[in-house]
Amino acid sequence: MQKITTGFLILLTIVSLFLLLGTLAGYELAHADRIYPGVWVNGLDVGGLTREEATALIEEEIVEEDVTITLRWLDKTWTARPSDLGMRLDAAATAEAAYRVGRDASFAPLTHLRLLVEGDRLSPTFRYDAAATRTYLEALSEQIDLPAVDAKLSFDGLTPVVTSSQNGRELDVEASLAILEEVVPRFAPAEVELIVREVRPNVVDADTAREEAEWLLSAPFTFTLPNPAPDDPGPWSLPPDQLKAMLALETEGESVHVRVNEDALRGFLEELAPTIARQPVDARFRFDDATGTLTPIEPGRTGRALDIPASLTRTLNALDEGQHTVTLALETLQPRYPDTATAEELGIKDLIVEGESYFIGSPSGRDHNIRLAASKFDGLVIGPGETFSFNEHLGEVTAEMGYDESYVTAGEQLAIEVGGGICQVSTTAFRAAFWGGYPITERWYHHHRVGYYELMEAGVGMDATVYSPQVDFKFRNDREAPLLIETDIEESAHRLVFRFYSTDDGRRVEKSGPEITEETEPAEPIYQLDNDLAPGSVIQWQSAVNGLTATVGRTVYTAEDEVLFRDSFVSRYAPRRAAYHYGPGYEPPQEQPTEEESEPAVEEEPTTP
Repeated sequence: MQKITTGFLILLTIVSLFLLLGTLAGYELAHADRIYPGVWVNGLDVGGLTREEATALIEEEIVEEDVTITLRWLDKTWTARPSDLGMRLDAAATAEAAYRVGRDASFAPLTHLRLLVEGDRLSPTFRYDAAATRTYLEALSEQIDLPAVDAKLSFDGLTPVVTSSQNGRELDVEASLAILEEVVPRFAPAEVELIVREVRPNVVDADTAREEAEWLLSAPFTFTLPNPAPDDPGPWSLPPDQLKAMLALETEGESVHVRVNEDALRGFLEELAPTIARQPVDARFRFDDATGTLTPIEPGRTGRALDIPASLTRTLNALDEGQHTVTLALETLQPRYPDTATAEELGIKDLIVEGESYFIGSPSGRDHNIRLAASKFDGLVIGPGETFSFNEHLGEVTAEMGYDESYVTAGEQLAIEVGGGICQVSTTAFRAAFWGGYPITERWYHHHRVGYYELMEAGVGMDATVYSPQVDFKFRNDREAPLLIETDIEESAHRLVFRFYSTDDGRRVEKSGPEITEETEPAEPIYQLDNDLAPGSVIQWQSAVNGLTATVGRTVYTAEDEVLFRDSFVSRYAPRRAAYHYGPGYEPPQEQPTEEESEPAVEEEPTTP
């Protein structure tokens, strides 16, 4: 009986042990992927839940505790929650921590039993993002920061006015962040004093600039020429209001200073430069055929130009030294051909060509004008490659310059104007350039044929008219040596001569033509009343001349008899009607048209190679 009882107890024990082990195994199996019972998170029972279920429940049920962090600066405060400063609930990490409870114990059944009896309460897991704290502080800085104010100089009219500097402030984001990085992760109420630093302005002194401006604007600034001649321009003054517009502010250290803007001052000097400039004047010469030497007939004169960089430096130095006057710097310009130049140096040794025309029978006014205009070209030196302009060297044609009135071609009738006869001179220059083989770049023919230019078998189409500034005569010195122009008048023959001296390169010229085409006869005469004539009288004012087109060809050969170039000169002359002026009481032929009924004149046309 005792043996049976003992055996039964052993069996019962074994069975109980197997049942217990089975129960434990079943418990473990049931919670293999679930949180053990007895685990709580912030009062929330998550036991028996999977991690995913616990994560969802934590996100839904757990909210941030009523924790605030107070930020303070002086008497201002800002209240922020941890979430405002980068604290975020990590539900998944919290669920994972709950799941790990009881799984790492050495004897799990006792741990599980303890959980069932006592339970285990966990705090939620939070993550801290310092970047969010920085963003919060940067936004807060907009309410705290105050920019520093630099000292400034302004003007009330010509009076300089100073605005004082003011210190600023700014939230030191990095220093304040370092404090909050220690406080926020504690997830507990706290009070933090923000770090705010004073900002000093870059410019604290404008009084110096005010004193400088007051001195600069106290008087005009004057520019003078060195050793000015009586007819020299200047002096020039910059009045204070104009000088003020040139002032600029420059910062040096913590002070602002007033300076004159160099670009503005340079612009002022550049405007003065043309007024001050004097072009050098080349000497004029005569060539002695017997000795082959040059004799100056007019000395050369130096010119001058404003040296802008040096004048700018002088002006700035004068201002720095407290002066209100400066002497401008000038550059001396030497003539290309001084009166000391020799024929050998210039290569002027040969008579290249003579151009001629005749003005026999010219009225006294025309005769005078021819002589005066011709003198403008006597002794001129034209450099290699340069283009000769008749109008440039002729200058102004006015009574003040000594010219008389005489006949000029104007429309259908000759008119009387100052300078009549100058075209005799341009025609002669044209003929010299033509026969000298020089390239002619501009030549204009007359509206009507002029008898003076066909004297001594000169032929039609060998004239050149000028009328400054639109109508000019030009040719280019294409030789390697300068060209010397001499003008002479042979009194007995009333012959005007242009002589060209240079180095002869052996070229020669052949003329063809003139070829006459499109010849037309003039219309009926013009009769015009002149109340200054005697009653019943009539005089012939001008004779009739046929119109035609004349084409003159030119071939220029080299010394080797090769063609250098060919060109032609076309002149389209309009017919000119005879004209009569009559006094009161004279009855002109009725069948003749009056001047008012005539066709308008055609302007001269240019002809160039």
